[in-house]
Amino acid sequence: MPVWQALREELKDKNFEVISVALDTRGNVAAEQWIRAAEAQHPSLIDTQHIVVELYGTRNVPSGIWIDEEGRIVRPAETASGRVRQPGATEATTHDKYLNALRDWVEKGPKSIYVLTQEEIKQRTNRPTAEDAQAAAYFALGAYLYQQGRLTDAIPHFKQAHALMPENWNYKRQAFSLGNPEEDYGTTIQKEQQAPGAPPFRVPLDMPDLS
Repeated sequence: MPVWQALREELKDKNFEVISVALDTRGNVAAEQWIRAAEAQHPSLIDTQHIVVELYGTRNVPSGIWIDEEGRIVRPAETASGRVRQPGATEATTHDKYLNALRDWVEKGPKSIYVLTQEEIKQRTNRPTAEDAQAAAYFALGAYLYQQGRLTDAIPHFKQAHALMPENWNYKRQAFSLGNPEEDYGTTIQKEQQAPGAPPFRVPLDMPDLS
């Protein structure tokens, strides 16, 4: 979050704003301490219902969505890290490629090479299927039961959501964080990532380099 705060300070006078959204059914208990620790000046929201997942098709965190002044999406949900660890490196460094792309967009607006056409946006957007809608319903029911103190009853619904939408790592990460994943689901996030045929944990960023 400090990276986004710094970028926001740099670009805030150019009609640019950062909005961060924490996806966590546990709400303030899980997310508030991190928001306060970051001393973020930009809007920092907590989505206890995972509405962002449904509306914008995010599949994992961190994800970024670029929205212009007219409320139009110019880049749909994609992997968006402020810091990145290069192969062989022991520490993460600032993800200059992504941050410079944002700077280019703020400077050039619709003329930026990073603004996608409507056709490109359609191709990249995860269009919901009937199974996706069912998964969202099962997940929402599981989240509700958890919030009522009924984790044991919630687990079968979370499992149904995972079965219907295995590529949604947000659903798995959330459910696994609410209890003991090995006891409740017989697995962990690490094991799920390494399983044969597992969907990609994070899709590589599809973005040109600045010339």
